[in-house]
Amino acid sequence: MSNFVAFLDSDDLVTFVVQSPDDGQDWVKLYAERNNCKCLSVENGDSIRNKFPSTGDTYYEDIDAFIEPKFYPSWVLNKSKKQWEAPVAMPADGKLYRWDEETTSWKEVVDNAV
Repeated sequence: MSNFVAFLDSDDLVTFVVQSPDDGQDWVKLYAERNNCKCLSVENGDSIRNKFPSTGDTYYEDIDAFIEPKFYPSWVLNKSKKQWEAPVAMPADGKLYRWDEETTSWKEVVDNAV
């Protein structure tokens, strides 16, 4: 697998990811010093840090994971599952639902096709 370096801003937001040369140098340290930022080593298909980082993801040091941006303002991060969750569980009745942020509830999707 190829090694990559994720660059983080002061809020631990991923600003970009680059492939690091395989020449024995500590590119994480070099990039961090040259760019005055935090850098983390990751691998393609990284399951250690939850997922391979993308620009806009946030790194949560306390759970050592990259998490994608929040879908809706009301959603909360479930740190044990390392994913965003709605504040109300989606009904498990086999129907199709969509999240309604205005009412912070699940609304059934009704097919209006004829």
